[in-house]
Amino acid sequence: MVRYLVTLHLLPKENTLEYVKELHGLRELKIDEDYGLVLISPKRNLYTIRVSGDIDPDKLTSVQPKVKGVYADVKIAPIKS
Repeated sequence: MVRYLVTLHLLPKENTLEYVKELHGLRELKIDEDYGLVLISPKRNLYTIRVSGDIDPDKLTSVQPKVKGVYADVKIAPIKS
């Protein structure tokens, strides 16, 4: 299954995982609750979540204005030689 990191702009009263799970466009996605809601830029109120599934980044950003970016979350592991 493909994983993505979704960057969100959230105001202080919105910065909970429960709030994010109810946002239009994100309700349908499988959000990794163990990863949680991670603050990545306090000055800009930017957060990220990890989601799984088939995502159309352009559609997601068009239906949910709080989404500021969708990025692949690749698994990094050592290569045996």
